[in-house]
Amino acid sequence: MTRIFPIIVLAAVAFCASPSRAAAPLKLAVFDLELDDFSAGGPLAGESAEETERLRKMTRLARELLAASGLFEIVDIGPSQEPRVAQHWLRKCNGCEADAARAAGADLSFVGFFRKISVMLQGLEFRIRDARSGELVNISQTSLRGETDESWRRALTYLIRHNLVEPELARRGGKVAE
Repeated sequence: MTRIFPIIVLAAVAFCASPSRAAAPLKLAVFDLELDDFSAGGPLAGESAEETERLRKMTRLARELLAASGLFEIVDIGPSQEPRVAQHWLRKCNGCEADAARAAGADLSFVGFFRKISVMLQGLEFRIRDARSGELVNISQTSLRGETDESWRRALTYLIRHNLVEPELARRGGKVAE
């Protein structure tokens, strides 16, 4: 697992110096999680119905976990005019999601994707950008084994907890759940 940029940058993105504003939740546009399939035959076969359903579940879980932290207010992104949003192609657009997030009134954008090398070898990565500048403020990733709801849920929960929520709570002086 790797974290390229410190999570502290998230607070600097949306807040001024006022202590009362520092505790306010950041407005976060969480886009649907995507599948980047590098497995043998995967790109030709396309996303299976099972994978599509699993991605839907994981997107819902990500939004729930981030909202439940109290650190983020999830912004409804609704239907976007950006074709790469509708086609689930944000992982390869080099930051175009920042424009869609900004248009929805968000401070930050969240793009996540599962990278499938094989049924047994996969990874999860998410990227958070400042919606105003498009600057990448966080990249988090982990590997996982197996293509199951449980393995995907564990990877997602782990990254959100340990690379976003706990560091930001610690920075704000809050308690970290055990």
